[in-house]
Amino acid sequence: MRRLVAKYPVLVFVLLTLGYQFGVVWIVKSMVTEGAHLHSSKAAWMVFRMRVFGPLVFAIALTWYLEGRDGLRKLFGAFLHWRVPLRWYALGLGWKFMFTYVGVGALVLVGAKAWPGWVVHDFFGGDFSNLKHWLSNLGFIVGIAIVEETAWLKFCVTRMQQRWSALASCLIIGVSWGLWYLPMLLIGEGVPDGYPWHMFLMSMVALTIFLSWTYNMTRSGVILLIMQVVSNCAFFILPVLPAWWHGDATFINAFVAVNVLSAISIVLIFGWRELGTGRRARWDEIGVEDESLAEEDQAEMQRA
Repeated sequence: MRRLVAKYPVLVFVLLTLGYQFGVVWIVKSMVTEGAHLHSSKAAWMVFRMRVFGPLVFAIALTWYLEGRDGLRKLFGAFLHWRVPLRWYALGLGWKFMFTYVGVGALVLVGAKAWPGWVVHDFFGGDFSNLKHWLSNLGFIVGIAIVEETAWLKFCVTRMQQRWSALASCLIIGVSWGLWYLPMLLIGEGVPDGYPWHMFLMSMVALTIFLSWTYNMTRSGVILLIMQVVSNCAFFILPVLPAWWHGDATFINAFVAVNVLSAISIVLIFGWRELGTGRRARWDEIGVEDESLAEEDQAEMQRA
């Protein structure tokens, strides 16, 4: 068993994670009366929310099983790497807002849509109900970001990049990550209502390329965490989800288009093998390269 897990750790992780996800969603669906909303059952809703931590549990368990404490240090060590140029922090904080506004702006320029506004109603004014809704979910949003970054990017992508090119690794993990959301898309819970499943899957693949490129360039878990938190927060703030427009997915599709174009641009500019200016991040090299990276970051920050 150990030899099999050691040879195919990512495959084992994906199978466990997807099996768990589909299983939990099936159980939750069976707990709710036909036609009723998931929120009508408090027990079902709590079980459904806790499913998001499954990938992190499996990533930690498999890492401990294979490598013990040294593996866990690899898995979480990047969260201590924060000394990177400020432009990465700026990108991390603004990327999803920028992508969305560019996509929506393009629709407005060609006359396909009227400008929907900068933020949702009642966020910076009115009764502040949407601001309160966002704040009430913020802790959970940060938790999800930690889970997704650690499990899908650190555990999966860096291991895949030992044997495969950066692009192939991102395509495989991006599809797997998107499939993790598939049962939620099918029952209309845990993802935005009206988000076309094929557009969502393309967006997840593009997101994997974008985040992996960032990690290959910085090796910073802090920047990835910021990007993930912003990704999970943005659509609480931006008025582009189909639910705001009676199911019309035009605005969200415009964001996906920009997201996909950004991923294509990264591949063309930085190359499909490494997705970066240096060697791609590999699980077997984590820790070995930390000291040299820290010296490079410090020198670049001094030059800036």
